[in-house]
Amino acid sequence: MATIQISELKKFCKDALVHEGMKEDYATITAEVLAETDAFGTNSHGTKNLYGYIKKARVGGVDLKAEPEIVREGAASAVIDAHNALGMVGSWMGMSHAIEKAKKAGIALVTVKNSCHFGAAGYYANMAARQGLVGISMSNVDPNMTAPGARGMLLGNNPFAYAAPSEKVPTVFLDIALSNVASLKVVQARKDGKQIPNTWIVDKDGLPTTDPSHYPEEGAMQPMAAHKGYGLAVMVDVLTGILAGSDTSMSGKIVSWCFEPEKPNNVTHTFIAINPELLCGKASVAEDVEQMAQILRDAPKAKGTERIFTPGEIEWGKHKAAEENGLQLPPDVEASLRELSADLGLELPLR
Repeated sequence: MATIQISELKKFCKDALVHEGMKEDYATITAEVLAETDAFGTNSHGTKNLYGYIKKARVGGVDLKAEPEIVREGAASAVIDAHNALGMVGSWMGMSHAIEKAKKAGIALVTVKNSCHFGAAGYYANMAARQGLVGISMSNVDPNMTAPGARGMLLGNNPFAYAAPSEKVPTVFLDIALSNVASLKVVQARKDGKQIPNTWIVDKDGLPTTDPSHYPEEGAMQPMAAHKGYGLAVMVDVLTGILAGSDTSMSGKIVSWCFEPEKPNNVTHTFIAINPELLCGKASVAEDVEQMAQILRDAPKAKGTERIFTPGEIEWGKHKAAEENGLQLPPDVEASLRELSADLGLELPLR
C-alpha cells in the first residue's frame, strides 16, 4: 500500500478544497477531520470521500463557500444553520460552541441543521474529550435502514459517538452506525464484488441477503440488534432533526449525499459536551476513566484471547502507528486521491 505522512495528506486535502473555492480556515478544518479519520483506520469515512464532496459541490449539491450561522442561542444551547456547507465545517463549529458553553454551564447541546455528510462522528466527540470533557456526537442521515417487520428504507442508520478523557490512550471512545454496519461498507463490498454477512441488509421483500447488489436500489440496511438499534436510530432523529426544528430521516426530505449528488443532503447533527468539574467536582476524570479501563483490560479472558481492548484503543493504536510510520492508504483510498490529484493538477506525495 502507498504511504503518506498525515501532515502531507492534510495539506493535499486543504489545497484541493481551496482550489475549489473554500476558505482556507474551513478547508483546514475539513482536511483535519478527514485525514485524522484515516489515521484511526476508518477509511470509509475519510479522505476517500473528498473527491465525491468536490464533485457534489460542482453540481450544486453542497456549497463550499457557505457560512454557517447561529440562529438561536442560550447559555447551554445553540442551533446553527449550516446553509448547506460541507458537514465538517458546521460540525467543528457546533462542537466548539458546545465545549465552550459546557465549561461554564456544565453541559451544553448544539444542533447543526441544513448540513451535509460530516464524516466520522467520533472525531467531534474526541474534540471534547481531548479538552477534558465528555463528548457525544450524532447525526441523522438519509433513510437507508429498515425497521423490524418492515421492508424498504424507512430510517437512517444514524451514527452516534461518545468519548471520555483517559490516560494510557488519549480517550476512550466509540463511533458506530446504528445499522449492523455503515452503509459505505456495503457499497464497497458491491464495488469489490464480494458477498456480505446476511445480517447487513435485507432484499426487496424485507428478507436477509448476502448479495450487496440489492443495495441501494431495492434493499435496506438492517438495524443492529434488531429493535434495539431501531429504537436508538429513532432517538438520534429526536435529538437531531426534531430538536433543531428540521427534518427527520423518515420525512422524505433527507437524501443521500453520494447517490444524489446534485441535491442538498439536508442532514442535522447534534453535539453534546459535559464538563465533569461542574458535576463531580473533578477538573479531570481521566484518572477515573483509566481505572475503569484497566479493570476491563484485566478482566478474565476467554479461551484463546490474549488481550481485551477498551473502546477506541485499537483506533488509537492505528493512529500512533500512522504518526510514527506514515499513513498506509488502502487501494480504494489511493485511487480516489490519485484521481483527484490528476483532476486538479495537485501533487500527491505518496511513497
